[in-house]
Amino acid sequence: MRGSHFTHYVVLTSFLLPLALGGSLISTRIAGARTASAACSGMTNIRIGISPFQDTLLPSVGEKLGWYKQNCLNVSFVNVSWDAMMTTMASRSIDVAVYNTTGVISTYHIAPNIVFAYPWDIFDQGAAMMGRPGRGLKTLAEFRAQGLSRQAASTAAVRQLKGRTVVTTLGTDMGEDLVMALHRAGMSLSDVHVVNLATDQGLAAFLRGTGDAYIGGIPQRTRLVADHYLTVLAGPDLAAPPVNGFVTTRAFVSQNRDALLRLIHVTYMIIRYTQAHTGLVGQFITSTLNKQTAAGMKPSNFVAFWQHWEHYPLNAVQAQREIFSPSGFGFWSRTWDQDNTYLVNFSHALKVKVPTSAFLGIQLQQAYVSKYGANETGWTKPTGSL
Repeated sequence: MRGSHFTHYVVLTSFLLPLALGGSLISTRIAGARTASAACSGMTNIRIGISPFQDTLLPSVGEKLGWYKQNCLNVSFVNVSWDAMMTTMASRSIDVAVYNTTGVISTYHIAPNIVFAYPWDIFDQGAAMMGRPGRGLKTLAEFRAQGLSRQAASTAAVRQLKGRTVVTTLGTDMGEDLVMALHRAGMSLSDVHVVNLATDQGLAAFLRGTGDAYIGGIPQRTRLVADHYLTVLAGPDLAAPPVNGFVTTRAFVSQNRDALLRLIHVTYMIIRYTQAHTGLVGQFITSTLNKQTAAGMKPSNFVAFWQHWEHYPLNAVQAQREIFSPSGFGFWSRTWDQDNTYLVNFSHALKVKVPTSAFLGIQLQQAYVSKYGANETGWTKPTGSL
């Protein structure tokens, strides 16, 4: 259930024409790469909270390549566990977080100043329910091989969890995936036993023998696949795709609007650079990741996942098509609706649904296109290396 009847779709007629025309090009292609031409009149300090996942670590590429300094940003990164990110934001220990809509909606009643600023990552195939071999669990593919439709196979894959133990992180998108999957199968949390742990702690417990199934992030899934655990359900068969991006506060947006646009600009450069140098970035990201977790992710895993398990728009026009448009496969409002439905109707963490006024992506998309154009390509010449 997505509860889409609560959503008021916004048609961005004021800038669809410049989007269609492609806007102005700000960054150069690699053949003509350059550094920033204008000197900074002052640097804006931004503390960014990141967790040890292959997607949330992506902004650190910009620091290595010198792009934040080029754009008059003094960025520092703060390592925060996924389940503690919103409380860290609420305590003002960070200015911006790489997170998703679930975090904003789940904390709105205690921290209404926290907003989802701008989306740049669609986690469309990343979510997965992993199963322990030898426990009689079947995968979606096995149910399909029995002649079931995809929907019926998905339902059967979930219903086999009745009375079993699932390890996951409640209060996050991972816990939401479990609850909503159970609901679609006519079940509830009372039908399973849940071991609620932070993602990497949950992985360690699962590897030690706790539980029949596990829902975590891509690094944890990677480790379990390598160890021959079962991928019971994945991607949209498990849940609507979360939308990740920058989360911040209304005050930060108000006081640092242009700096936030520059941060988005660097992020798009990072995505395009990664698109062209996936292996190189994969080596950097997985090396960093494996120092912080037990995922054991390889650069080849990063290459395989890039633009497959989750999708990153290369510029604003792609973001408009994939995330901001109601026809987009990562339309933000569908995920917003599901988050509200989950937190109000199922987990009962909220009494009322969080308004879409806590999503600032539409107005920042307009401002970004006005400043940088829609069809940016390439990147400025790096002043550092990975």
